[in-house]
Amino acid sequence: MLNCASENRTPLSGSLPLPGIRESDVCFELLIQFVEDHAIILLDPDGLIRSWNAGAERIHGHTVPQALGRHFSCLLPPADDAYLQAMRELSQAAQDGRYAGERWHVRNDGSRFLADILLVPLRDAGGELRGYAKITRDLSHRKQLENRFCQVVQESPNAMIMINGAGSIILSNRLAEAMFGYPGDELLGMSIEKLMPERFRGRHGHLRQGFLRQPEARPMGVGRDLYGLRKDGCEFPIEIGLNPIETEAGPMVLAGIVDITARKQTQRQLETALQEKTTLLNEVHHRVKNNLQVIISLLNMQTQYVREESTRGVLQDSQARVRSMALIHQLLYERHDFSKVDLGEYLQRFNHLLLSSYGQLASGLKVELDAPAGLVCIELQRATPCGLLINELLTNAIKHAYPDGQGTIWMRLARQDERRALLVVADHGVGLPGAAPASRPNSLGLQLVPMLAEQMGARLNTLDNRPGVRVEVSFPVFGAGEGQ
Repeated sequence: MLNCASENRTPLSGSLPLPGIRESDVCFELLIQFVEDHAIILLDPDGLIRSWNAGAERIHGHTVPQALGRHFSCLLPPADDAYLQAMRELSQAAQDGRYAGERWHVRNDGSRFLADILLVPLRDAGGELRGYAKITRDLSHRKQLENRFCQVVQESPNAMIMINGAGSIILSNRLAEAMFGYPGDELLGMSIEKLMPERFRGRHGHLRQGFLRQPEARPMGVGRDLYGLRKDGCEFPIEIGLNPIETEAGPMVLAGIVDITARKQTQRQLETALQEKTTLLNEVHHRVKNNLQVIISLLNMQTQYVREESTRGVLQDSQARVRSMALIHQLLYERHDFSKVDLGEYLQRFNHLLLSSYGQLASGLKVELDAPAGLVCIELQRATPCGLLINELLTNAIKHAYPDGQGTIWMRLARQDERRALLVVADHGVGLPGAAPASRPNSLGLQLVPMLAEQMGARLNTLDNRPGVRVEVSFPVFGAGEGQ
């Protein structure tokens, strides 16, 4: 309520004299006259328009001459009770000190618009009613934005729910209603906690307030499994994305909700299939390893019945080759990783197995191995030819590098770069031609070593150090791809 003292004055353009009412400052009235965002109208006690500012002309479409002197009910949609309704609003403003609300208005061209209005009684110093101030704000643009927003929410491919700071649902789309099993507008006004299992409700209010204190778009419950609760009491897994929305009524939270039941089922099926595949491959490698061990045992038994040294040597070489393949399957079986083999671990174990298999022949030899586990991994399809290649190089050095049976063999494994690794097998023995696997005309190594190097995509380089031989094998590591 405004208290105004009587004073004779000259009315400004856009106004008629309102007896007993004056602005304490002419500048204030000038300010009102030129405000364009709000329609500010002064009415006499009977509701006749006495002042019409620029905002009123813009919003309502009436010029000053058209508006002054008319009853303000002309601004309402035509109806039999428009005048009575307008007078009831004046009466309530006079009784309560103000009247505020939203209601439809009509422009001079007949178009309707929703407006936010405030009616305030104007009284003189003695408390006598001298008129009213009516402030109108056009909500058309806001309503258009709200309608577009609601349309976007409704047409969203995900279930959408908006809640206020107290956790009450103020907006939901059809997908949310279908997801949770609540028809129509039944979700509106409901506490969001009702849509979650009871075990999660206690902490949710605290989590919601924490989000509102630091509002930013983010997924909800990162690292935790989230569940929704349907009206029929069924739980189902969900994912939620949170978006803060600032409104005139305070901060809101817009949640996008996805039912991930089908995804979870698919994930479980994939995990089951992967487990079955792992079990199957594990069994396959276990059986292959065992069968290769049987072959090794048969070859070893056959060796005991052979007297010719050349034949015994062939059988021993065959055992070593089978053993190199068996160790590959043993590592796959132990590690349950069927995509790659740790070459450092393979070299450490194979070196011991090979020296033991040659017994007296290798008793005076020492192998210095520099091959850390975990440094180089090789893909499964390259693992078997790589194991056979290592066997050929090491076997050749054991059998031919040191005729007196005394000496050292060096094996080194290192990374060249992100894509390739280098294996070096070297000795200080008699050198070429006897030591090189490809130099013995009747040796199977003449055929095997280049073929195996090609199968594993390796580059082979043999150096005659005089004394000794150095063989370098450069090959792609796990994940380097083909042709590297």
